Amino acid sequence: MKVLVFQANEEEMDYIYECNRRFGFELVFADFDFNTAGADVFRGFDALWITTSCKVTPKKAEELKSAGVCYLASRAAGTDHMDGKAMERAGIRGANVPKYSPNAIAEHTICLVLMLLRHMKRELFMIERYDFTLNGLRGRELRNMTVGVIGTGRIGAGTIQVLKGFGCRIIAHDLYQNEEVKDSAAYTDLQEVLASSDIIILHCPLTEKSEKLINRDTIGTMKDGVLLVNTARGGLMDYEAVLAGLTNGKIGGAAFDVYDRETPYIRRKAEKDTFEDETLRELLGRENVIYTAHMSFYTDTAIENMILTTFENLKEYEETGRCSNDIYE
Repeated sequence: MKVLVFQANEEEMDYIYECNRRFGFELVFADFDFNTAGADVFRGFDALWITTSCKVTPKKAEELKSAGVCYLASRAAGTDHMDGKAMERAGIRGANVPKYSPNAIAEHTICLVLMLLRHMKRELFMIERYDFTLNGLRGRELRNMTVGVIGTGRIGAGTIQVLKGFGCRIIAHDLYQNEEVKDSAAYTDLQEVLASSDIIILHCPLTEKSEKLINRDTIGTMKDGVLLVNTARGGLMDYEAVLAGLTNGKIGGAAFDVYDRETPYIRRKAEKDTFEDETLRELLGRENVIYTAHMSFYTDTAIENMILTTFENLKEYEETGRCSNDIYE
């Protein structure tokens, strides 16, 4: 099977080649953008290996169908970048990697929380200027906080398990309660999590109901000085509203690994002087905002699991025409 691979990092290539000695696919590594490419460049490929920045819209699904592509293997857990209904109409099957390393994202989340509490961005800027004072650096201790976790699947549960060791009060909300979480966190309704938490962590999927969950109205119900952390999906937050909350002091700090308009620049080296997203530019300029470029998953363990599972998905499809990780039945 001939597979076109998108956005493979140089650090991953040795492991990709090592795995493929077992699976034997014909791999071609794309040097162009998935989203802007026309149908012709996909011709001759049976399957595509994609990432979350590859947006499979109804139009793109039809382009892929016309090019003869039959299968999309996404190396991510989330599937909101793939329009499953459009793919089904086009006769294109697809799979994701539902579990690679929840621990990687949980650890990164806690890292962001601690950096906000200890004003680490400000401190690093001060050190670069050889300013060794303590001005503006008085932090807060996590054990004295109430932390609200929205979404308690594998990643949310992992974050809660780590938080438990800090001794903080943990409250949680999820449409489907996780029995493994109940010993460590108290489930409550969404309104209570928003109103009572000193720190709010987003680990929920992006759906029609959760889109822009963090907005001007919900921010208004939060504690003054609340800290927001999003390592889930960019679309969960209205970033203009977050910026407004930071500006007027309602929000004490924000850390996010995902951004709803990241597709044009993510995995690329952008030019600061010509960067067009003014909201993100303003957020990046604030000392109480920490942004990491969609890399919370990026650990050795996670990448190896992600690559191996993607190969297994492709092989299962090649042999059976289906896959146990298919995104639609």
